Amino acid sequence: MPSIFPLHSTLLLYALCPMLYALCHHGQLPSCLSLPFQAQILIFFDAMGKFKRFKNQTVAKVYTKIPSLVDLYAKQADLVVNTTTPFTPLKKPLNLCSIGLITTGGLHTKDQEPFDMADKEGDPSYREISSDIPLEQLTITHDYYNHTDALTDPNLILPAEPLRQLFKQGVIGSIGPRFFSFMGHIMGDHLKTLTQETAPKVAAELTDDGVDAAFLTPT
Repeated sequence: MPSIFPLHSTLLLYALCPMLYALCHHGQLPSCLSLPFQAQILIFFDAMGKFKRFKNQTVAKVYTKIPSLVDLYAKQADLVVNTTTPFTPLKKPLNLCSIGLITTGGLHTKDQEPFDMADKEGDPSYREISSDIPLEQLTITHDYYNHTDALTDPNLILPAEPLRQLFKQGVIGSIGPRFFSFMGHIMGDHLKTLTQETAPKVAAELTDDGVDAAFLTPT
């Protein structure tokens, strides 16, 4: 590390960190910076990003092993509490209904853009996933829970195969043409984006798809 980041360079990076990170994140480093220094910046933020992801993934695994820590976190966290939920009864029998799936597990196809793990407030965007996709084509980008089991069996957070079995058995009428995936851990200003923009947009798209009901599988 000292050979890559001399003390004066490291101090300068920390001093300019917010601005440089924003520029680096958008691939717009100033051309006035020397190429060696630009390389140092890229290496620095890459190392910091990997460390942050490792830290978050490690904490998630610890929480899995010690559930009482989750309760402690929940008591201290600034959580959104909904006191009412709109109730919409089904207007036809389940065996005539089209069913969709929504997950907050950070699932996406391997060729889709991953969810943004650099933003500490999360990523309020979503990914569309074809409902007939083979599950082995899916991966997960979500550092805030231990997804070892979910990677082994994606049905744990996106129960596509059980839904297909229900369709074959005639329990449900059909399956919507696409599923929707969010990542959990949405905080701060992104909550407004989620509740006022992306979530209503997904609700409208489900309506456009003719979906009568959807299962939400949180993580």
